[in-house]
Amino acid sequence: MKKYIYILLLITTVMYGKTFDNIKFTGDIDLIAGEFDRDTLLKICHIEYPAIYKIWKSDPTFESKQIKGFEDSLIDYSKSMGYYKVEVSSNTDDDTIYLNIKKNEAIKIASIVMDDEFKRFALFKQGKRFRTTDFTKTKKKISRHLEETGYPTYKLNAKAFVDVDLYKVDIKMEINKGEKKYFSTTEINNSAKVDNKLIFEEITYEEGELYNVLKLEESYDNIYRLGVFDKIKMEADFNTSDGKTPMTITLEEGKTKEFASHIGYDTEEGARGGLEYIDHNFFGNMRELRAGLKISERGYDAHTSFYDPRIIDNDLTGKISFRNELGYSRWDYDSYIEKLFTERVTFGKFYNQEILGERRRFDHFLGFQMEHSEIESGIPAFLSGNYLINSLFYRFVLDARDDIMDAKNGYYTSLYVEKSMKQLGSDIDYLKVLGEARYIKEFDPMVWAFKVKVGTISEETPPFKHFFLGGAMSNRGYEYRDLGAHSGGYPLGGLSMIDASLEGRYYMTENFAVVGFVDSSKLSLDINEFSEEWYNSYGTGLRYLSVIGPLRLDVGFPTDGGFALHLGIGQVF
Repeated sequence: MKKYIYILLLITTVMYGKTFDNIKFTGDIDLIAGEFDRDTLLKICHIEYPAIYKIWKSDPTFESKQIKGFEDSLIDYSKSMGYYKVEVSSNTDDDTIYLNIKKNEAIKIASIVMDDEFKRFALFKQGKRFRTTDFTKTKKKISRHLEETGYPTYKLNAKAFVDVDLYKVDIKMEINKGEKKYFSTTEINNSAKVDNKLIFEEITYEEGELYNVLKLEESYDNIYRLGVFDKIKMEADFNTSDGKTPMTITLEEGKTKEFASHIGYDTEEGARGGLEYIDHNFFGNMRELRAGLKISERGYDAHTSFYDPRIIDNDLTGKISFRNELGYSRWDYDSYIEKLFTERVTFGKFYNQEILGERRRFDHFLGFQMEHSEIESGIPAFLSGNYLINSLFYRFVLDARDDIMDAKNGYYTSLYVEKSMKQLGSDIDYLKVLGEARYIKEFDPMVWAFKVKVGTISEETPPFKHFFLGGAMSNRGYEYRDLGAHSGGYPLGGLSMIDASLEGRYYMTENFAVVGFVDSSKLSLDINEFSEEWYNSYGTGLRYLSVIGPLRLDVGFPTDGGFALHLGIGQVF
């Protein structure tokens, strides 16, 4: 008898510990995208496949003992989506676990009790399927609305009564807004070598202004981006009888010195990498020192910079920043090799202005630039030789995007003017103007983005000072800097240009999107000539949001034939 028991235990152990390489979902599932698509169900089961760029990691394997946990997770998730009568079963073969989902009838919302003032935030409707996520998101939307409109001490009592026997849900939400609050004085406790005056400049709310948690978040982000503080604590005192809310901000200095490195690949520079040393609080008051080296298949760039955010601060001029940059690079542009030494001195000033109810920051930069170029080329059009170019420049920037790396809403405008003069000892005399505008708008799950650049150069210049178009960040139907007229098979660029792009991104999941785009450009070797024909292209691409930013793959097709493939990191907008 014992022998049979041992055999049974052995068989059970072997079966219980069996390993599988694949997992498949069957039954009531979404084949492409939806509440029950494969990516969503994998997350529900806490199964994670390595990102495509993590080639060193292998796919997960599964054991028999995990199947029960997978079934329980799928049942809980299905109920949260309103399918309280769901049935989940499983079976296996040699290397695959099959999980079958049968949703059955969805539970419906029978009644809703809430104040009319807040019904516009409700994501659920009477007679429709009840989803826990809709109920939770509605509570968050109401809470957020109250915190953004001066009612941070609200009380929200929200309940969803689920009756499985009658198979219905009754929702009841009671909201007490509480007393209206206003920002009052702000006290800063700061352990770093940074004047509190600089911290106050990063605070977006004003004394007497209606309390708005969004203003606190913006202020927090601004202070964090200074790169000086490791801990930031913002506390509001709501225990006042007059509605005034004093604020206390406690800041603890972190490590201000760091080494940053990067490695990557894109179709413009090929394989690339770099190392940079940064001191975010060099001799205090957020002065910044940087020194770095970047190397790619096209060449290298060594650079240093010093930045003082407040070199001048008085009643007459206000706050003026200072930046000094030194750099040396050797770059191979196929048609010519450029060895370039640069020194750039920049003075900056910003203004805050109210636009459509939101405060925006306008950055202005004015400076002097010295460039000494050594051009080597076997093509006569590229005029090999040494050039000294001294110029004054002005740059204006307004960046109202919600994210620099992966913007889904907002706009961006910039204007750059560069004037080189022989009176400054320059070999070349010209005026260069370049303007850019971008607009990005989300219509979930779509994001639409448009941008346009317009540039002109007032005089004939050597081609290394021309505008060049084509590539991952320009007209994607063409290779890097390859659009327009050529000499000896190499592009000449132009003195006048228009470069426009329209792109639509459809987010199939939170981290994965497919893209369609249309790019159009004009490029002329004549001064102020914008009447030439358009270079048009269209294409498609993929975006994957990784920890290092959006990984980008685009394929562009010019209307005159051919195609171009582009790889990179970060959105085009």
